[in-house]
Amino acid sequence: MKKLILYNGPNSPFGRKTKIAALIHDIPIEEKIIKVQESEFLDTFNPLRKIPTLVINENQTIVDSDNICLYFDSISQKKTLFDQKNYWEIMTIISLANGLMEAGLERRMEIIRPSNEQSKSFIDKQEIRIFRTIKWLENQWKRHAIDDLSMDQIAVACALEYTKFRFTDKWTKDCVILDKWLKIFNQKDFMKNTIPKESV
Repeated sequence: MKKLILYNGPNSPFGRKTKIAALIHDIPIEEKIIKVQESEFLDTFNPLRKIPTLVINENQTIVDSDNICLYFDSISQKKTLFDQKNYWEIMTIISLANGLMEAGLERRMEIIRPSNEQSKSFIDKQEIRIFRTIKWLENQWKRHAIDDLSMDQIAVACALEYTKFRFTDKWTKDCVILDKWLKIFNQKDFMKNTIPKESV
């Protein structure tokens, strides 16, 4: 059996996405929570020093959360999370969910800077992008009420939960379809078992 080490942060939505894929596929991984700024050793595996990073048998590296999820899917005997029939739709929604996560992360990084170094226009731009993307997803989400589990659903759930965790849940008032779906989706064990624990 291959030794899989997932270097991750305590509350990364990208890392959460990969952990969920591993749980669904019953793939054992060793998760190591790190502080990226203090983890020079990671440069050996990933010169970008980004999380999540997957190291296989200490000599092979897979970077980027989507590549890691695809890898887990490829070595699993379970049903794929990337159904070929809807493959490009799934990948497009994943990319949008990734963008939603990135906007939330960039907003977060800006607001924790010293107040005299913050850019209000940059923060506003990220918030507009967040609300616009969630509204778009709301208008496209009806098919997921009946479809099988797929990776785009996991990505969107992680992105929405991160938005609530780090920014706001005000979007739930106007996006009732997404809100109702997310409440049901959050009851799944893999969502309960991967809730971010860091609150600062």
